[in-house]
Amino acid sequence: MTTTGTTIRRRLVVALTAFVGLAALLVPATPSSAATPPPPVSGITVTERTAHRITISYTVPAAYYSPGGGGVVRLTRGYTPAASPTAGYAVPVTGRTARTTLTPALTPNVAYTFAVWVRANGLYSARRTVTVVTRPDVVADLRAVASVTPPSYDLGAAQVRLSWRNPTGPLKAVRLIRNVAPTTTGGTVVTLSGSATSFVDTALPAQVCGSRGGTGCSTEAVHYWVIPESTVGGFADRYVRADVVVGSRTITGTVSGGNATVVALCCQNLFDAEDALIAGAAADPAVDGGAFTIHVPPGVYTVCTFAANPPRNQVGTCWSTAGGGTTDTWWEVGGDPAPTIDVRTATSYSGVRL
Repeated sequence: MTTTGTTIRRRLVVALTAFVGLAALLVPATPSSAATPPPPVSGITVTERTAHRITISYTVPAAYYSPGGGGVVRLTRGYTPAASPTAGYAVPVTGRTARTTLTPALTPNVAYTFAVWVRANGLYSARRTVTVVTRPDVVADLRAVASVTPPSYDLGAAQVRLSWRNPTGPLKAVRLIRNVAPTTTGGTVVTLSGSATSFVDTALPAQVCGSRGGTGCSTEAVHYWVIPESTVGGFADRYVRADVVVGSRTITGTVSGGNATVVALCCQNLFDAEDALIAGAAADPAVDGGAFTIHVPPGVYTVCTFAANPPRNQVGTCWSTAGGGTTDTWWEVGGDPAPTIDVRTATSYSGVRL
């Protein structure tokens, strides 16, 4: 081999080596691993649910706290979640919590679906979802008034009449609680149909009004709470309360005789004096030739006296606004004077003289 041939081969090797080195500089190396989406959230829980607002919380991966990272929460009405991080409506996110706004507020008794993504390095995690039904709204215009049954051949009794407007949407039931203490704990629970918008309480506790012991009607309030139950959203987030004083009217006067029990009767044709104490309200203790005050519900009354523990044929003295005090035999059917003292709109009557 000639010297010239050897030299040419050496020059070709050097040139080829330089070319390979230049190519390596011009073509970037293949990365060892491609960028991957962050892990999704987990453990979504509902921490607040009212008729108009929902809050959810969740557990997040470490990528959640990367620069530019965080969470994206989108809301849709119904059971179909948002398809992408830009669909639906944005829910404000604070840390690991998302809470809907009150402007606009959510609609009561409606299903809403949250879709949650983790954002990190410009990529989004897999979607996680949860569907929540808002609570039904509270009842409106709850009113409670006391009254007595109209005069009749049956015994009258104090009553409380309640009425309200139900929220929109299908209701499973309406729950009512009555208590003489200002708390729902220990109260009497009544479950009504979902279409109910009124209730008449005809079984008041004895200490409220009309007990056989003749204690009359209480001037302390009886407390009622009403709450609707939805077919899909459970109970409303709070009760609505109404208080009513059963003995809100007063009848006052004087008695000339001694040791007399004074009763206000709402009805005619009472069968005996003992039952009369259920129908009205009695001054307690017995009046000994002086003034008396009886607390009664709104209604129309006759006020009468009788001696303590009378025999069946006891003759009582009853007051009529039509004039004077008249005597009558209580037990005689059809013999009781018609009630004429009207305190349905008036708060008091003070002209009784017996």
